[in-house]
Amino acid sequence: MTKLQKSLKKIFKISAFLGIREGYLLTRNLYGIAEHPFLTMGRIYKQKDLSQGILIFGLPGYFWFLTIFFLAVLRFLLGIRGNLGWVAQTSLVLVTSIAALLFTYLLYFLFETFKKINKGK
Repeated sequence: MTKLQKSLKKIFKISAFLGIREGYLLTRNLYGIAEHPFLTMGRIYKQKDLSQGILIFGLPGYFWFLTIFFLAVLRFLLGIRGNLGWVAQTSLVLVTSIAALLFTYLLYFLFETFKKINKGK
C-alpha cells in the first residue's frame, strides 16, 4: 500500500467515526428538543458544541432547501416550463409555514434558555 492509500484509508475511517458520532448526537438532540427543550438547549450551550448548534438550528433551513431542490428536480424530470402547478405551490407554502414554525419554536426556547442561564449568573 502506498502512503496515499494509507492516508486516504485513515481519513475515511476518521470521517466514518465522526459521522456516526454526529449522527448519534443529532438524533439525541432532536429527541431532546421535542421532549425537554430547555435541558437540550442548555446542554448544547454549555458544551459549546458548534457543530450540533449548526445542525439543530439550521434544521428549518435544511428542510426548506431540500423541498426547493426536490421541486426543482421534479420540474426538470417532468419537463415543466413556466408556472409551478397548484400541488407544487401548495407544497411550497406548507413547507415554508412548517419551517417558519419550527424556526420560531427553536428561537423561543433558545431565548428562554439564555434568559434562564443569565438569571443564574
